[in-house]
Amino acid sequence: MAALHTRIEIPAGSTRLGGPHPGEGPAVELHVPGFAIDRCMVSNRDYARFIADGGYRRPELWLPEGFEWLAAEGIERPSYWENDRFNAPDQPVTGASFYEAAAYAAWAGGRLPTEAEWERAARGDDGRTYPWGEDEPDAERAHFAPGFVVEHFGTIPVDALPLGDSPWGCRQMAGNLFEWCIDFFHLDTPGRRSQETLVERRPSGRRMLKGGGWTTGESRLRAAARWSYLPGFRDNVHGFRVAYGPEPA
Repeated sequence: MAALHTRIEIPAGSTRLGGPHPGEGPAVELHVPGFAIDRCMVSNRDYARFIADGGYRRPELWLPEGFEWLAAEGIERPSYWENDRFNAPDQPVTGASFYEAAAYAAWAGGRLPTEAEWERAARGDDGRTYPWGEDEPDAERAHFAPGFVVEHFGTIPVDALPLGDSPWGCRQMAGNLFEWCIDFFHLDTPGRRSQETLVERRPSGRRMLKGGGWTTGESRLRAAARWSYLPGFRDNVHGFRVAYGPEPA
C-alpha cells in the first residue's frame, strides 16, 4: 500500500485560478511557489496511526483555537470512525473537522494546502476545468452524484479511479470527498486575488473546501468551484490531503 502515501512534487509555475461561474471568478493567472502534496487523500488506515500516537492528546499539533474546541467537545476520533459505510481501512477518513485535519497534517510533518496550491495540483499548467481535462464527469473518473441524485451511498477507496488523475498524478481531486484547505472563506476572494494575496488570511467563520463529494453533482467537481463550512464541521462529505513545504507568504 506504499503508493497511497506517495508525495507528488508540484513545481513552481503560473497557474490559472478561478473560472467564469458565479463565486469563482474572475479567473487570474498567478505564480504559485513549488510544494509537495499527497497523491491520495488521507485514509482511515493513515489516520489510525495518528490516533494511536496520541494525536488527540498533543496540544503542540493543534491550532490554539482547535485545541480549545477539542477540549470543549471532548472528541477522541472522527465522527464516522465507527460507521461501517465509511470506516474501511482504504476509504478516506471522513467526519474530521478542519481542526482535526490541520492537527493530522502537523503530525505528518506537513500542513493543509492553500486553495491556490490545491487548484494547481488539480489543474496543472493548462488551467483545465477538471483534473482529467475538459470531458464531462463520469463514473470512470469521479465518484459523485449525477444530477445530485446519490447512486452509491458512501465513499470509495482513496486509490480508486486512476482515470480521474490530475496532470501531476493526484487522485480524486474531483468527487468522493470535499477537501479542507487552509484558507479562510470569503465570497469575494476571487475578485481580490493577486500575487500579494495568494492565501486568504482575512479571518472569517468558515474554511475552504474544494473538490466536490459523493453527494454532489457535476457542478461541484470543477477545480475552480468553491465551498466552505465551519471549522468544527464533522459530516461525512469531507476529507483532506496533506501538503508539504513552506506555506506561501
